[in-house]
Amino acid sequence: MTGGGDDGRRGDRGDPDLFTPSPRLPVPLSGRFPMRRLERFEAPVVFLHLVALAVAMGAPVFFALAVAPAVFRILPTRDMAASLQSPILTSACRLAEGSFAVLFLTSWLLGRWWEAARLTRTLATRAAILGMITAVVIESLLIPPMDRIRAQAPGLIDSLPASDPSRVLLARYHRLATGFFSAGIVAAFVVLVATVRLLVVRRKSPPPPPPAPPSIPKLLDLNGV
Repeated sequence: MTGGGDDGRRGDRGDPDLFTPSPRLPVPLSGRFPMRRLERFEAPVVFLHLVALAVAMGAPVFFALAVAPAVFRILPTRDMAASLQSPILTSACRLAEGSFAVLFLTSWLLGRWWEAARLTRTLATRAAILGMITAVVIESLLIPPMDRIRAQAPGLIDSLPASDPSRVLLARYHRLATGFFSAGIVAAFVVLVATVRLLVVRRKSPPPPPPAPPSIPKLLDLNGV
């Protein structure tokens, strides 16, 4: 009887462990939580990063090793070669600007997702910014003045004396363009090195832990039966 009374009193009161739902864990509000949600786009971002890197390195290297030498070798004068080369170089600079902009974004995302070293992230993003700057300088500040000098010259540049102001100024712009062009190739190479380091970090990172099993309410927990 006593046991029945105790059971009845417990039933009247209600067992708090039996009917009280288990508290939910709070959702992390740190800055890394939204980054984790974006990791499902990892494969497309990696593909876009590699394509942009191939464009950033391939376009200037192909122009420097194949296009420019062939144009100056085939055409009879340097003025004709420069007139043909100018729009091609402008298009190459625009490709470089777009590819380096993509590399900046993808390098930042991959560095955050894969928790790479700060030096690797800094190299990748700063080199991408440097590549964009070099392409913009060549396209906007060096190619237009060189075209104007050729158009306003009293004759063919090759026929002018070496001390002619137009020829001297054109040679100075050409040296500047060559220097910035080389800096853009170096920036792309630095991004390539940083990309290799990012991929090594990704390969060494441990696999994500398996998801925790869903919590079973005590009302439906039959383990003790």
